[in-house]
Parts: sequence; C-alpha cells; structure tokens
Amino acid sequence: MLNPIARPNDLDREVAEVVSKGWWILFVSGLVSAVAGVVILSTDWTVGDLALFVAILFVVRGALQAAAIPLDGSGRGWNVFVGIVEILVGIAFLSWPDVGLYTLAVFIGAWVVVSGAFDFVGAIAHRHDVSMWWLFLVVGVVELALGIAMLDRPALTLAIAITVVGIWALVAGMFQIVTSFEVKNLPHLIDRMRGA
Repeated sequence: MLNPIARPNDLDREVAEVVSKGWWILFVSGLVSAVAGVVILSTDWTVGDLALFVAILFVVRGALQAAAIPLDGSGRGWNVFVGIVEILVGIAFLSWPDVGLYTLAVFIGAWVVVSGAFDFVGAIAHRHDVSMWWLFLVVGVVELALGIAMLDRPALTLAIAITVVGIWALVAGMFQIVTSFEVKNLPHLIDRMRGA
C-alpha cells in the first residue's frame, strides 16, 4: 500500500531492498484475495455464509496488510493502522451472527470505497516516486466504482452483492499479485533507472 499522507520521497537502493524483502506478503495477500474472489463467484451462498466468509477474508487480509512493508518506503504505522481496521471489520462480521444483506452491503461498500480512496490518493501522491503508481490508480478507480455501487443500492439482491464482492476480491488480489513481482524487482528497477 502507498501511504496517501506520507511525504513523497525518492526511493534509494537501500530503501528499495527493504521494501522488496516484503514482496511475498503482498503475493500471499493477493493470492488469498484472488482465490476468495473465485470462491465467492462460484459458490451458491446464503447471506450468513457469505458474511462469515467475508469476515474471515477481512481478518486474513488485515493481518497481511499490517505485516506488509509500505511500498513507498514510509513508516509501517499506516499499514498497521489499516490492517487493524480491516481486522476489526472482520471481527464485527464474525460477532454479528444474523447480519442482514443490507448491513453486509453497507459494510463492504464502505470498506471498498475507503480502500479505493487510499489507493487512488496514494497513487496520485506518489506518481513520481513509485513505478507502479498507475496500477494503484486503476485499482482505486475500480474499487471506488464497486463500493459506490454497493452503497448506492444497499438493498441489493444476494446475487448482485456476491458479484460485487467477488469482483472486488478478484481484482484486488490480481493487482496485489502483479504488484508483488514489481516490488520483488524494485532494487533492479532502481539500478536500471540510475544507470540510464
């Protein structure tokens, strides 16, 4: 994640090496999300089962987010904060046994909007510092659109809610997987840029 409130700074080789060591956390998070997206889209869900599955997804993604190294080289505080909030959203779902479709749509829609806003603003703030800033921009726009769609019509049918949540998890997961390989090669990219 790019910290949307951090001051942009040029990544040097040393910072790039630290950031690149955490590529596997981003990869695992992306893999979890992508697989969850496929499972969500391919399963016949009840509201309760979908809420339980999404709650577990939020807790796992939140733990991975909190463990991840920020891609812009800023402090870990932002990632830890966002990860803890995501875990708390998951726990809220787990502790709410009879969550309704309306509540599920509002919770997920709000989180997807917030996630999209973070990605969008972080991409704009770091467009000169991070080579894959445009990926964050694209995913931020997609997340904002999906989240607003859920918030605009919270009285969705279960089929539409499943589709939106599944697409969000799949897109976010694929984005994280692609970004993880970019992060893994970040020191070499910086070497090429400095040598050019």
